[in-house]
Amino acid sequence: MRGTRGTPGRRAVLAAGAVTVTAVALDGCGPEPERDDSGKDQAAQAADLVLTGGHVHTVDAEDSVHQALAVTAGRITFVGTDREARRHVGKGTRVVDLGGRMVMPGLHDGHLHPMSGGQGLLGCDLEYEPLTVRQFQDRVRAYLKRTKDEGPDSWVQVEHWYAQAMRPAGTKLTKADLDALGTRRPIVVKSTDGHTVLVSSRALEIAGITAATKDPAGGAIARDAQGEPTGVLEDGATDLLTAKIPQPTAAENLRIARTALAALAGQGVTTFMDALASEEGMEAFTALAKEGKLTARAYFAPLVNVGDKDPVGKVRALRDRYDGGAVKAAAGIAVRNTKLFLDGVLQYPAQTAGLLQPYLECGHGECRPGKRTGAQYWKQEQLDSIVAELTTAGLDPHVHAIGDRSVRTALNAFARVRERGDRRSRLTVAHAELVDPADIKRFARLDVVAAMGFHWAKPAPDSVESVKPYLGAKRWSNYEPEGDILAGGGRISLGSDWPVDPLDEWTAIKTAITRTAAPGSEYAAQGPMTPHQRISRAAALRAATLNGAYQLRQEDHTGSLEAGKFADLIVLDRNVMKVPEEEIAGTKVLLTMVGGRVVHGSLDLE
Repeated sequence: MRGTRGTPGRRAVLAAGAVTVTAVALDGCGPEPERDDSGKDQAAQAADLVLTGGHVHTVDAEDSVHQALAVTAGRITFVGTDREARRHVGKGTRVVDLGGRMVMPGLHDGHLHPMSGGQGLLGCDLEYEPLTVRQFQDRVRAYLKRTKDEGPDSWVQVEHWYAQAMRPAGTKLTKADLDALGTRRPIVVKSTDGHTVLVSSRALEIAGITAATKDPAGGAIARDAQGEPTGVLEDGATDLLTAKIPQPTAAENLRIARTALAALAGQGVTTFMDALASEEGMEAFTALAKEGKLTARAYFAPLVNVGDKDPVGKVRALRDRYDGGAVKAAAGIAVRNTKLFLDGVLQYPAQTAGLLQPYLECGHGECRPGKRTGAQYWKQEQLDSIVAELTTAGLDPHVHAIGDRSVRTALNAFARVRERGDRRSRLTVAHAELVDPADIKRFARLDVVAAMGFHWAKPAPDSVESVKPYLGAKRWSNYEPEGDILAGGGRISLGSDWPVDPLDEWTAIKTAITRTAAPGSEYAAQGPMTPHQRISRAAALRAATLNGAYQLRQEDHTGSLEAGKFADLIVLDRNVMKVPEEEIAGTKVLLTMVGGRVVHGSLDLE
């Protein structure tokens, strides 16, 4: 997890147009069987569903576009022309005229946190917005009023605090800003960077955090000039608090999981990977799967930390307990990945992402070389060893690496895997915000997927304000290097990092294409950020579909619309390959289907 962007305003939905839905039965009075180009009669099994009159963007090897497709028993059985599709219509076949709408594979989100995301939608949500201190306090105060019947010791958990965008720029909050709310209830505010929390004095008291408390390994307690905790906890220091916060019950976790799934289906996500998976989350999603209520293919990556005892054994035990086996038409559970943190974030003042050269120190209108190079939680030999153990056990490592030093460390460990002759493991670097040019082509050479957070590729407070000055012009040109990785032959996938970033996949896709802020925002006038890193529409859609499927070993089953694959598809209200680029951000998903089952919208497409 790491920082975020604000959520841009949604564009107006384009007019949907008329849709014709019919059930067609052929009784012998229909047309004769058609012939293909070779002149041979074509026989086809009657399909359950036939979609016609559409713009079917397949994301196959040629990015071919067709008019129609057929679905039978959860699989795609035909993709081609409307005329050819008639062969697949029989008694009981549902035929839907798409009226020219775009159909494409369902989105594959290769890095998010669904339980945190779902919980955030149900609690005190600051909605990623830039706020003044007064506005921040008013939001929390309003939540306190709504929940006034809660006990005096019940925790107030505030989500989606966009710390880097506090206004005026540079505003820093402390426990005093929470204490001023006048409640005895302990308050914890989670920053969208995923590495920082702000807590009240009461929360510090409950956690036993005082001036005498030492910084834990991999974390820091912010302190004032007298050494007293300010209320800000970074990275591993948040663990001092977590154990004191009551965890959701099993029933509450089911509600959280259902909320997350509904949000994902609405965005067109048909496969996702939980990149910091808890057993409680696995239990909740597994329970929904058993009830037939799982609406997306769910992959889970439990965390492996430095110093864990028998981490491979623990993950294998979770795999044995929860993994559902081979991919089927119905959405299922997979536990085949693991999460490792190599570093933190680039943003000032945290600057915990590991760099090859120090961050610049800025002040009084100038920046000069500094001494700080960020964190690195695993030594190279430690990472080499654990990656070897994981891959030998058939587990795919998913490594959080943001700074160029950390990315190189991850690639070095992955190189050892390939040197042993292992070409099967699916190796992923998550985020890869800053990559040294010397390492760009290693993604392709080592077959390493870069799971990128597309929201970050635009001007915003946590890019042009809190990163750019501290890197300098040369390194800044390598920031969010989607374009460079693709140009070097590498493979990128979409990793929204929700709720670190908003669950707004279409704005994320638009951002990777344009690298611009939303029209009307205070950053729009800056134009494209590092425009040489822009990627094409086709590349962005492939990243969000087939490349995500590849990351999760699922490309033979999903990720493109081809005969034989499962019918994981979405219907959009606009053709994102043709509308003006900025309008991609306003895309609405009219229908989401997983294994031929409608999980969002309806076949009436209204």
